[in-house]
Amino acid sequence: MIDIGTTGIKLSVYDEELRKIHYEKHILGFEQLESGFIEQDSRRLAEVVRGLSKKARELGVKKLGICTYRASVLAWRKDGSPLTNVITWMDGRGIEVISKLSMIARALKKLSGSLNTILSPDSPAVLLKWIYERMGIEKDVEDGKAFAWTLDSFLIYNLSGKFLSDSTNATLTGLIHPKDLSKIDIVFDLLKLPGVTPDVVENVADLGRFEGMDLVVSIADQQSAAVGIGVLERGKVESVHGTGSFIEAATSEFTMPKGGLIPLIILNLGGRRVYGLEGFIRSTGSTVDWLKEVGLFSSYDEMEELARMGRRKAILVPSLGGLRVPRADKLRGIITGLDLSTRRADIVSGIAWGISIHLAIIIERMRSHLGSLREPLLSAGGYSRSDSFLRRLSDLSGMRVARVKDTEASSFGVAKLLAYSDGKLSYEDLHETPEVDASFEPGMSEDERNFLIKEYSKLLEVITSCERNPFMRGSF
Repeated sequence: MIDIGTTGIKLSVYDEELRKIHYEKHILGFEQLESGFIEQDSRRLAEVVRGLSKKARELGVKKLGICTYRASVLAWRKDGSPLTNVITWMDGRGIEVISKLSMIARALKKLSGSLNTILSPDSPAVLLKWIYERMGIEKDVEDGKAFAWTLDSFLIYNLSGKFLSDSTNATLTGLIHPKDLSKIDIVFDLLKLPGVTPDVVENVADLGRFEGMDLVVSIADQQSAAVGIGVLERGKVESVHGTGSFIEAATSEFTMPKGGLIPLIILNLGGRRVYGLEGFIRSTGSTVDWLKEVGLFSSYDEMEELARMGRRKAILVPSLGGLRVPRADKLRGIITGLDLSTRRADIVSGIAWGISIHLAIIIERMRSHLGSLREPLLSAGGYSRSDSFLRRLSDLSGMRVARVKDTEASSFGVAKLLAYSDGKLSYEDLHETPEVDASFEPGMSEDERNFLIKEYSKLLEVITSCERNPFMRGSF
């Protein structure tokens, strides 16, 4: 299977016992990082995916599955060649579209929480509108000479020539409703978008063939991680810490949450849908990588050692890519608690503290919506390898945190779905949790935890109210 993440593309091959027998990773950087534009080279991305697919065939793979990073869009020609780069989920150029919304759209945006979320600068629907305006491809799309949709659809098209999108990806565009997979006509009308969409399919489906292999699985990366970890029952919750940090909790039915949480389909399989809620921080692993690049530490082992040594003094607010909860798209990174006694270890420790306390606020919103969450909080992803971080997360969430042994949870989720497609796993088997590598118990009192969350929430109120300040926005 191929896992297309924001910072790397991974090929993992599993045997019939779901043991990983081959793994390789290709780094794919960003093409543009100025003025809120965060793109990836779509041509190069497609080439790497095709190359890894051929490698999978050489290794004897018969069935192929993919998971992709979500809420990212592009346009391509009928022959599969891209017309644009991938506009990633961290991109904020949609502000141009928002600034030109009609009076009716602005009024409806204020009245409806759902429309306010969909008509936001980083929404795929809004980014698709930006593509149509800049590229002038509306007629070509209507005539079938070009296509514009999400990354999963582009890759399926490049592999098999079919214009499809799986439901976990399609329903995060703001154009397809997660409850019944119908078009959200009001968004098409308000943005004046062509009504051309791919066929929306389940996560295991006939997606075509490539190099003699059947392409049978497509799923969004965070939802694939939930499948890999077995978060498919109401109240079960997991956290994946890669480029960003994502918290997902399964629900028993579709629900429209408040407080910045996102409703989504975790899994659509065999006529059954598992729904969930999600909250996220855009910049986690990317923040760690950036601090490494600017010289705060030279290796991740050194980062972990410094984090253990650091005091609870400095706090890094994880807002390098803006915040979703609370909504502050233009806000940029902030480190608080600095004085002449602050040491490097304190700042490194402050990364774990800042991310953990922000995730704790998201978890509290989920808990208030669902009533309760089932422990442990299952964790995966690159940053989950940090014991210091997971201890802080346990302290501040008040939950037992368990790191799964195979932290590449998205890849494992696709592997489970491939096994399901072969009849080697049942639907019930997908609910199983993989082996746990380490567990962390809360070591902080409830009073102390509540005090820290309350004080951090006050800080968020202050800094988000200052978002229009050019120093806070990172522009002059």
